Amino acid sequence: MLWSFLLTCCIVFASTESYGQKELLKTIKVDFKNISLQTALEELQTKYNIPLAYNNDASYLKSKVNYSGKNTAREVLNAILAKHNLTIETKHDFVRIVSKPAPRKTGPTSPQSEITGTVKDTDGNPLAGVTVYQKGKQSNGTTTDLNGKFILNVPNNSELVFQIVGYKTIETNIGTNKSIEVTMEITEAGIDEVVVVGFGTQKKLSVVGSQSTVEAKKLQVPAANLTNAIAGKVSGVIAVQRTGEPGFDDAGIWIRGISTFSQGLSAPLILVDGTPRSMSNVDPEDIESFTVLKDAAATSVYGVRGANGVVIIKTKAGQAGKPKFSFRYYEGVTQFTKLPEFADGITYMRMSNEALTNRGAAPIYSEERIEKTASGEDPYLYPNVDWMDVLFRDFGQQRRGNLNISGGSDLATYYVGTSYYDENGLYTEDPSVNYNQQVGYKRYNLTSNLTVRPSINTKIELGIQGYLANANYPATGNGDIFANAWMVTPVLHPAMYENGTVPDQRAGSLVNPYAHLTQTGYANQWRNQLFSNLRATQQLPFITKGLSATAMFSFDVYNYTSMRRTKRPSSYLATGRDENGEMQYEQTFEGDRFLSFDRSSQGTRTIYLEGAFNYNRTFGKHTTTGMLLFNKSDELNSQAGTLISSLPFRFLGLSGRGTYSYADKYFLEANFGYNGSENFAPANRFGFFPSVGLAWVLSEENFFAGLKETLPVAKLRFSHGKVGSSRILSESGETRFAYISTIANTGGYNFGKNRGTNFATGYNIGEYGVNVTWETSIKSNLGIDLQTKNNEFSLQFDLFKERREGIFLRRGNVPTYVGLQTAPFGNLGIIDNKGFDGSITYTKKFNDFGFQILGNFTLNRNKIVENDQPDPLYPWLDQKGQKLGQRMGLVALGLFETEEEIANGPLHSGLVRPGDIKFQDVNGDGKIDDFDKVPIGYGTIPEFVYGFGFSVNYKNLSLSTLFQGVGNVDVHMNGEGLMPFSVSMSRGNLLSNIEDRWTIDNPRQDAFYPRLSDGSPNGNYQTSTWWVKNGRYIRLKDVQLSYMLPKNWTNPIGLNNANIFFAGYNLVTWTPFKFWDMELGDGRGTRYPNVKTYSLGLNVNF
Repeated sequence: MLWSFLLTCCIVFASTESYGQKELLKTIKVDFKNISLQTALEELQTKYNIPLAYNNDASYLKSKVNYSGKNTAREVLNAILAKHNLTIETKHDFVRIVSKPAPRKTGPTSPQSEITGTVKDTDGNPLAGVTVYQKGKQSNGTTTDLNGKFILNVPNNSELVFQIVGYKTIETNIGTNKSIEVTMEITEAGIDEVVVVGFGTQKKLSVVGSQSTVEAKKLQVPAANLTNAIAGKVSGVIAVQRTGEPGFDDAGIWIRGISTFSQGLSAPLILVDGTPRSMSNVDPEDIESFTVLKDAAATSVYGVRGANGVVIIKTKAGQAGKPKFSFRYYEGVTQFTKLPEFADGITYMRMSNEALTNRGAAPIYSEERIEKTASGEDPYLYPNVDWMDVLFRDFGQQRRGNLNISGGSDLATYYVGTSYYDENGLYTEDPSVNYNQQVGYKRYNLTSNLTVRPSINTKIELGIQGYLANANYPATGNGDIFANAWMVTPVLHPAMYENGTVPDQRAGSLVNPYAHLTQTGYANQWRNQLFSNLRATQQLPFITKGLSATAMFSFDVYNYTSMRRTKRPSSYLATGRDENGEMQYEQTFEGDRFLSFDRSSQGTRTIYLEGAFNYNRTFGKHTTTGMLLFNKSDELNSQAGTLISSLPFRFLGLSGRGTYSYADKYFLEANFGYNGSENFAPANRFGFFPSVGLAWVLSEENFFAGLKETLPVAKLRFSHGKVGSSRILSESGETRFAYISTIANTGGYNFGKNRGTNFATGYNIGEYGVNVTWETSIKSNLGIDLQTKNNEFSLQFDLFKERREGIFLRRGNVPTYVGLQTAPFGNLGIIDNKGFDGSITYTKKFNDFGFQILGNFTLNRNKIVENDQPDPLYPWLDQKGQKLGQRMGLVALGLFETEEEIANGPLHSGLVRPGDIKFQDVNGDGKIDDFDKVPIGYGTIPEFVYGFGFSVNYKNLSLSTLFQGVGNVDVHMNGEGLMPFSVSMSRGNLLSNIEDRWTIDNPRQDAFYPRLSDGSPNGNYQTSTWWVKNGRYIRLKDVQLSYMLPKNWTNPIGLNNANIFFAGYNLVTWTPFKFWDMELGDGRGTRYPNVKTYSLGLNVNF
């Protein structure tokens, strides 16, 4: 119903007859006395709603007008325009002021020609609204119509200028041509271009805050989740993908790092079309702009929501013109970037025997067993299983299709985009079961934006976006599948017996990884979300020029349903073969015949309201702007199961901005956010968050005149301000209403001598209500922007510093004798964060050949200043002064070589022998214990991230690449792969490099493994520098090779253009860490790996 209504609106508005023509027929009364022509035209626009369009820079606008009388609007306009050789035309909905056609002259000396032409973009689509004029005579000009066509009378050999916002200005000599075709290229935002800022837009030159943008087409990569398309493309943004499991692969995103004690509360505010939403399911094809706001000047208008930075996504809107269709489709195959590689069964058994003999025990595996396993004569009784090979297949599938249409008239424009995404994962499938346990993800997207201009001063925008997604996966989570693959040895049992029964051990839960994957059922999720927003903008020139008002309403609905159908299968253990060679089995568990059923659901409804006044006015060299905005949101859990969860999340805010600039040289900006949150007590509910920013365009100074030609833009920026965060976290998750004490019935107390006195009822305090408030973040930023002529080279570089105070923590300095049930919370934590980020671009074009080199980088380092913990015995044990999440461990000095060295060194725990790890006695007390643990390594979140790449194009062929990398990151390896042979030698797989170990015959200090042993009787597997491995990497993140089909192929079949392309994603990784994908941040390798994708596709515009 809604879809039909939208399409009907698009058709009706797009086909409406010209209202400009009707306005010209009205009788009006005017009294123009010695006023400028521009003032007279503005009065006709504002007082009589005549939709005029003209060149604001034309010199004739300053001339004086004297006209009084009552007449039709057409006659009035003709009268005041006549002496300037101007007239009006109403081809479309606006009344355009154009030059009168010059009278044709005959004879060889006539210099005038009527030129017809067409203006298109690089995709071959016509561009409407392009200003076309004769160079040096702007009064002689026109604009292109809906089909990109224009007619203009100019002298022969004239220079024509073509201009439109968002495209490079073109100047071309027409010679004696009667017809020309011009192609205009999209330009990077130049100094006069408009860019997105918080709650609005500004000229790029006037921006004083720190922000970065990504060209929308660079987000079009073969991946389902938009969060995975960001890494390496935006300065100031750290993005890591912790799993590649389809449908569950959201990347963690942090702007300029983490500045609070919880990673989960460090995520930025995401705004899609002005409303707080998730970006994960936004289709990249529907994005018009992607902007990241980083410092206080850019984010303080968001108050208590702006501490972690802001991402602003704007979806595409239609452009006036005939309908334009765009279709894009690709098919791809996926592979894991890197799977753990295990040792084979023969190696496993020999290493197991070595681990036992190293401590004087007898080998567990006989030579006969090893030889029979190696021969493969009976793989069901003597298995040799590569669990990674059994659980996963070589290739998965991925496909995506997108179709969008846009167009309209001067009155109404529309954009409608639909897309489909489908990905099948890399698990092995068992054809013997009658259900689908393969991990897979399908999603259907709709984006629809309609813009209507009922009058020249009014604009109404309606946006409808949504998606429907379906995810399928095994009943057992991928973490358990991987964990069991690590835990089950290659010789314990086969994946399945020859008769189709499930192998497993005699006691305990099911551990067979293959059975967990294929025999325990499946789960299925349905997710859908509908976004809607209605925005109205009204210019208010009748109050004062430059004033406007905006109101917006949005309503979002999210629903989630999960169905799990599970069982535990019957399992068996092979005990041998009888005299006839038949396998004998012992049943270890009697399982379920049928799948059980479990269902759960979630849902939210969100209402968001916004109203604002905006002011923008220029007086000579002075420009001032202002904004005052009120917003309110209400989010309700529609599937709430408890009283607390049923209460809506509410937010209220007032924001403001004021800017002033002089001669586009000096800029001053002040912002504030005044916000309230229901999370805090009434006295603390509202807070004020101001910021100030300054910018100085050095290139406009007289002393810069010698460099102006080469370096037209050189700008310094500085900002300082306060932002906040209202989200608070306890051990049980995100916390609400922390100012309220909670109590629980204990069932009674015993007091007195021998606890003989009983009180039958009693209550315990669960949490003590505390007078908490929001975290506050004080941010400073110093930046420089440089841009050479024609924007060939551009540089943006920023230094930043932040102090986050009032972080919500449980008190650690409350002694137990106070008698509190639990230590109360408070705004106790303080964290410092500082660093730098920047981006560089160089672009050059030579006729048919062009190239671009780009790069960006970010380095941040945080430090705990206060965490309310008591001072430890030794200073190196204090977390204060260390980075967030700092790992503590022992310092490995190498491997013991002799018994004498062991005897003369500090006392190590366990049965230490030559070949075991030697640790440093940091406090010098002669023994190794927890007091010797010091900060080791960087942690799993990189401090340094970067991206660089290039693009080249020659005629119809183009190639683009992006390399993405991280540094100052590591992983501490742990789990069965490093502590094998535990639980009576029946548990723990081995990595394939297990033979790189210390032995008596080969006592190498650089061996990867110390002396092998069963379990960890010698302390070798404690957290220490021995197991901290460098996690830096460089990855070929994106590569795209495309070929634009020749025009003589596409035009005859009605296509504006078409190209075929190859796109690759995560193709190659260079890293010293060789065991699994380092980006997973997992010390055990038990997560579904990230995937690389190879795809072929077609893009068509018509």
